[in-house]
Amino acid sequence: MKRLLFFLCLICLLLRQTYAADLMTGVAAGVVYAQDYFRNIKGGRHKGGAGPGRLDLYARLDGNAWGGSGNNFFYLDLLGTVGGSISGQAGDLQTLDNIEAPNTFKLSEAWYQHSFGNAGLMMRVGVQDYNALFNVLDTAGILINSSFGIDPSIAQANPSIFPASTVGGVVRWQSAQVAYVMGAVFDGVPGLPGHPYGTQIHFLKGEGVFASVEAGIDKSGEWPYKVAVGGWYRTSRFIDPAGRPRDRNHGLYAIAETRVLNSIGVTIDAFLQLGLADADRNIVDHYIGSGITVTGLVPLRPDDRISLGMARAHTSRLYRNAIPGSNTAETALEVTWQAVLNDRLVIQPDIQYIINPGAEKALNDAWLLGVRGELSW
Repeated sequence: MKRLLFFLCLICLLLRQTYAADLMTGVAAGVVYAQDYFRNIKGGRHKGGAGPGRLDLYARLDGNAWGGSGNNFFYLDLLGTVGGSISGQAGDLQTLDNIEAPNTFKLSEAWYQHSFGNAGLMMRVGVQDYNALFNVLDTAGILINSSFGIDPSIAQANPSIFPASTVGGVVRWQSAQVAYVMGAVFDGVPGLPGHPYGTQIHFLKGEGVFASVEAGIDKSGEWPYKVAVGGWYRTSRFIDPAGRPRDRNHGLYAIAETRVLNSIGVTIDAFLQLGLADADRNIVDHYIGSGITVTGLVPLRPDDRISLGMARAHTSRLYRNAIPGSNTAETALEVTWQAVLNDRLVIQPDIQYIINPGAEKALNDAWLLGVRGELSW
């Protein structure tokens, strides 16, 4: 599998280099490969290391390419994942590496987007990642622990996110200023349960839907900020932690980020995440995440970013009663430094400390050291 992804990446790089000058207006393509290596050096389930990797081959075709309007475009992403499970070493609940996934190659995204002129309205339909638009904070995006990418109180409901996406539709309205509202409906069960390999898009009885709304304000510029609230509702059948069949699930969340310093080439941005899920049928009933990202702190390295984050997933009473020896929460602390070597290559050392891994009383706190390398073309 690793050899296959390597050769696919190499072929795409060569094709891009060879035909870049011939690409017509409105067509863009690229390759991104990220390779991690983490090692659990103390605590957790057992010591050991693993190296998850992710390859994305993407293309975007704007309406200009076929003589149409720039308000339309198609997007395609092919995803390859390799490597072992570092969460298997640490035994954590929140998945400490956000590119860890079964070894496979699949269609990840294939969607069409249309913007309605000056109305501020956008529609996106197709196989897509829910987390590309919902529950997103740029300030938290540098951190590697999965909870900083998507709130685990939502992730546990199995929406259309990495590494298994499905068909959905999104409508978003953006005001002329900073306010926005968006809603989405997705197939309730991404992929095919028990078959994580290859592209699996099925519409089976009982899958239901996953629906979500989010509203907020989002301002860019020298002093950016974002505040949003959202909710989700799932009608799919599932088994709760107590072994009872269910066909309804729901939750709420709030996210915020703001710039707190912008001086002499150094910026500091802070973020906050809050999540709630039905305590009567979920593992995680509430979540809180927070952190800061500092850009330009290192002299002569204006693009480097250093980030610190805390993610705490609280387990429900239902889960603790159903699973003997379980604890009230797992807390992940992370510090990372994203070093931008050039416009193609980024190296990112990372340290994580997991308190109560897996919310299991029997496991000692875990220390993990890691590094990510990312090549884009």
